[in-house]
Amino acid sequence: MDWRAVLVLLSIVGGVFTQNCRGEELKPRACENVCDENGQCKIRAALLLPKNTTFYASLPVVEPVLDLAIQSQAIRNAFPPWLSFEWTTYDVTDCDAAYAVISAIDAYNDCAHVFFGPACDFALASVARITKFLGNSGIPLITTGGFTFDFVQQKQTCQDEFYMLVRTSPLGFKDMAYFIINVMRHYDWRQLLLINEPEAQVDVAGKSTCHLMMKTFANFLKIEDIIYTPWDTTSDGGLNHTENLKFYLGYKYTTLLYESSAFAEYVGARGGHLLASTIHDYLIREGFHIIGRELQGNIPAIETLRHWVGFDYSSKSVFCPRGYWD
Repeated sequence: MDWRAVLVLLSIVGGVFTQNCRGEELKPRACENVCDENGQCKIRAALLLPKNTTFYASLPVVEPVLDLAIQSQAIRNAFPPWLSFEWTTYDVTDCDAAYAVISAIDAYNDCAHVFFGPACDFALASVARITKFLGNSGIPLITTGGFTFDFVQQKQTCQDEFYMLVRTSPLGFKDMAYFIINVMRHYDWRQLLLINEPEAQVDVAGKSTCHLMMKTFANFLKIEDIIYTPWDTTSDGGLNHTENLKFYLGYKYTTLLYESSAFAEYVGARGGHLLASTIHDYLIREGFHIIGRELQGNIPAIETLRHWVGFDYSSKSVFCPRGYWD
């Protein structure tokens, strides 16, 4: 995000009509005015970001960029010569929502006219819900975050959840969702598996970034009537990814072990082989993938499983047309 664009947006904030969302009689604070009694005019901004550089939008990264943006001639021309600009930093520790609210309250008490940040979605939501109630007409909140679909809803009146929030990012999770949806439409695909590691990519939008992305994606998949199956990789139940793919994709898999001489008294010679062949045919018709192996008299059945299926055989279905187990 180009911070010069953020400052250009800031320069027109004073000309935007705002509402008193509390519905109470105005309680003026002298510091809310851009110009003081001596005619000195200054915009005070609060930079609400974490010091932790794990996050893309952090104080050590953004502050120097903001300083360079202020020096840009384009920004200087956007502000009248009699108006100055300053900012104060507030550490939203680890992009935590509680720290974000405390930082916002501190910034309000320090008479900030505008908030820059937070950028992480949970922290941003916590602050953006209360900014419309701060001061006489709310405090504008400008952010490069706000990726989740909730943030792209209408924000024009006090009844809107995130009134006073301005997103400057050109891309959100909704845009990413519709990129994939449009690809599916192109190829006429109507079903997909959503593989989600909830706490991945926290450097982008903070806690549960991928969970929020998948939540947004799922929301628009429902709207577009596309069938999806969610897979949270943190709740695998001890299974490996191969087994989970088989489970979530509806891949039917079984191992068929047989002893040729079994059940001879019921179906004649090679009764076990005949029974296994019949079961095999029906399973194939039902869409199962079959591994069929004949049991050898001198090799235990469990060893045969381990040899042909692997040590995770217990997670697979096993059919054993035999009168008994070793």
